[in-house]
Amino acid sequence: MSTTTDVSDDVDRTDSLLLRAGAAGLLAGVAFGLLIQFRLQRMTAIGAMYTLGDPSLTVGWVAHILHSVVFGALFGLLVDRPPLRQHVWKYHGGVGLALAYAVALWAVNIVFLWPLWLNGVGFGADLPLPNLARMPLVGHVVYGLLLGLFLAAFARLAGEGAVDAP
Repeated sequence: MSTTTDVSDDVDRTDSLLLRAGAAGLLAGVAFGLLIQFRLQRMTAIGAMYTLGDPSLTVGWVAHILHSVVFGALFGLLVDRPPLRQHVWKYHGGVGLALAYAVALWAVNIVFLWPLWLNGVGFGADLPLPNLARMPLVGHVVYGLLLGLFLAAFARLAGEGAVDAP
């Protein structure tokens, strides 16, 4: 007796979630980028990470948007398994998971990697390690909030997901 399993539905769902999460990351990243540029005035610092110390607004925006899409897609991959997948389509569940993810991104990237990288390329004043600046945390929280909202909204537009309970 032979048993076969059709995995095409799983592949389609994974690809769909990956693409939607990447698109949600793009939209959330634009809003976060505006905060970085106009409130934190640090978009050129992101550019300096990739130009080995030369501040660049253009390189900063390109890098930031690429990061936003990649980290959004990575979020999609992380939540594309039971029991997380059923919660990510709900507004409250998706936002909660995305907020936790965004705070983890802040903890790894801003608290540790950013100061090591920027200090390594000699950009600006020495950043403390760990770098516990509050405003980058606020920006990451905004990114997570929007990532979760956009991802759940995309599911609604596609007719997927469960309706949130009151």
